[in-house]
Order: sequence, then C-alpha cells, then structure tokens
Amino acid sequence: MNGNEMKRIRHQLGLSTLQLGRAIGYTGAENTVSVTIRRYESGQREIPPWIGRLLLMFERHGVPPDFLPPYMEMKP
Repeated sequence: MNGNEMKRIRHQLGLSTLQLGRAIGYTGAENTVSVTIRRYESGQREIPPWIGRLLLMFERHGVPPDFLPPYMEMKP
C-alpha cells in the first residue's frame, strides 16, 4: 500500500483525513490525526502493513458505522 492508494481509497469512501484517521483508530487532537494521514498519503511516513490491510477491508466492505464517532457519521 502506498500513499496514492491510501488517498484513492479515502476519496472513494468519501472520508476526510480526520474521518479516516478516526476510523483506523487514531485518537488525540484533530489536527494531529489529519496531519498523520496526510503524511502517509504524501509518502513522508511509511504506511504500516496493518493499516494497509484495514484500508483494503474498508474499500471492499465499507467503514463500520461504529468505527467513527457519532458526530462524524458518513453521509449516504
């Protein structure tokens, strides 16, 4: 999994960088989570294999609703 694939999947799912970060389990300040995802997508950070596999599952099956906080629910 590379940054371009990650970004493609995120866009396909209609998620912001913050929503994707929360869906894969990142906690903390919103800006920090968004920056982390942007660093993965730009290639500044290597994407851990577990995140790559999780993204493929999201691509195939969608993001489970309870993976996002209620205030971030995806719009249909």
